[in-house]
Amino acid sequence: MCGIAGSLRLDGAQNADREVVRAMCGVLAHRGPDAEGLHADGPLVLGHRRLSILDLSEAGRQPMTNEDGTVWLSYNGQLYEFEDERRRLSSLQHEVAREQSYVAERQATLEAKFDEHDILGWAGSFFTWWRKLNPFEWKTPGAPQTLPDSFRLALFGDWATGLYGAPTCAESMQNDKDGYQVVLHLGDTYYSGTDGEIKDRLLKFWPKVANATNRSLNGNHEMYTGARAYFSAIQQFGQTSSYFAMQNKKWILAGLDTSYADHDLHGEQAAWLQGLADASPEKKLVLFSHHQPFSLLDSQGPKLVAKLEKLFTTKRIYGWYWGHEHHCVLYGPHKLYGLRGRCVGHGGFPYFREKKVLGDAVPTRPTWKRLDSRNLVPFGRVLDGANPFIKDHENEYGPHGYMSLEFDDDELFETVHDADGTKLWAQPIEFDDPK
Repeated sequence: MCGIAGSLRLDGAQNADREVVRAMCGVLAHRGPDAEGLHADGPLVLGHRRLSILDLSEAGRQPMTNEDGTVWLSYNGQLYEFEDERRRLSSLQHEVAREQSYVAERQATLEAKFDEHDILGWAGSFFTWWRKLNPFEWKTPGAPQTLPDSFRLALFGDWATGLYGAPTCAESMQNDKDGYQVVLHLGDTYYSGTDGEIKDRLLKFWPKVANATNRSLNGNHEMYTGARAYFSAIQQFGQTSSYFAMQNKKWILAGLDTSYADHDLHGEQAAWLQGLADASPEKKLVLFSHHQPFSLLDSQGPKLVAKLEKLFTTKRIYGWYWGHEHHCVLYGPHKLYGLRGRCVGHGGFPYFREKKVLGDAVPTRPTWKRLDSRNLVPFGRVLDGANPFIKDHENEYGPHGYMSLEFDDDELFETVHDADGTKLWAQPIEFDDPK
């Protein structure tokens, strides 16, 4: 029969009252006379009263957790098909015994954890998403950071998996002989930006480049848990807000938070950005965000366009780099707005190669495939190829990599790198439509 209880504070406080839940469990003692258990995590407390029927051992105590302690459950009921379910999970290489680490095994064998077929992983992550009810406290940035007249920027997005090509990308950036003055991640730590995931997948593998300014944008996956762990982590970079600006005599670089409000601009960001642009009309404006303003492969960003309407219609935005879509796409100049768009979302997430767009034949080496203009979205080139980091399934997934941006006076030179640093594209940002 058992009994379950719980308490979730919605007032922002992180000290949920264990004694209240303990008292609830006391009222339920007649339903579960054999044992009592509590688990507290910030504003949440789970309680359980146990009636032992089939499993009389300590392994049946609740609340119970998964293998790495990221998901907790207080459960009432009987799973009559538990033997069949145990065999099914075992066939999926899911370790039923707590002492066997499912996560460590999959990382060691580099299976396609995190992809769309990772049902168990995403289902487990779902139970952490209640934390989005209490997001990090919104902060406004200080004055723009000053950059040298010439500098290099390492750019990567949707990277924080700690798997596949992500560690290799980081190593390649660290070992780049020309170095970088800025290292910038466009957001997303998988599964949902929990404390452990931020520590083990974002910070642990972060490219360690001497004397570089490090910045990371907020992604929708960080926001699944309110992005509190993300916001705490960026303090280590000296980053005091989730949006920011840097500039020199020729350029303004602005990082936007398009995830606090999903695919939108929360707070005063639009006015802040307009003010930066108006204060230095002679400077070229380049934007960085997690979400896209437009796309040939995914949804559009009408809220972003509406919030920044004046900057769009006056063709004030020179370039915009984003992630989120898990591809690398280089767009031609926008016919209405003039800006040059770049999707750089192929840093480490195992994304399936889209055969409907790219065809069945997988190129033997990374190749650029043209995407025709559609519905005012400009033409583009998408990176196609296999992913050598996903063993035995290389041709099912797209390649991983990153970009280098070189700002020299008023010129911007782009390089797209394979994960190992190989140059796949290297030329000025302005390129012509080959048609």
